[in-house]
Amino acid sequence: MGASQSGRLHMFQDLADKTGFSIEQINNLHIRFMYLTQGEDTLRREHLENISNLALNPIRRQIVEAFFDKRNLGEKEKGCLQEIGFEEFVTVLSFFRPPKPRIADEEMKNIKKEKLRCENTDSLCIAAFF
Repeated sequence: MGASQSGRLHMFQDLADKTGFSIEQINNLHIRFMYLTQGEDTLRREHLENISNLALNPIRRQIVEAFFDKRNLGEKEKGCLQEIGFEEFVTVLSFFRPPKPRIADEEMKNIKKEKLRCENTDSLCIAAFF
């Protein structure tokens, strides 16, 4: 059990370094991930579609698709995955974090430009977060 907790703490620390979330936040996200997936190691679209509050959101489809878009996971090619793991889940959520409060204006503009890019698909503007 100790080795498992040590491995999880190391993984959480790596994710904290990569995403800017605290270890406590990542732990809370892990609990949520496990709840959404019902204890499975991977998340599928239907898991997110079962969130009742998300069903009320008018851009629900775009939010769900953002989690499975390969470009949001650092891949150069277009396309979607069928399922993602916890690390990918946290990576996509990190794009919704606000930038650090003390940041230069030019850097802030670059971050905003990189974070949100719209593509017209079926007359909809789908957000692809980077």
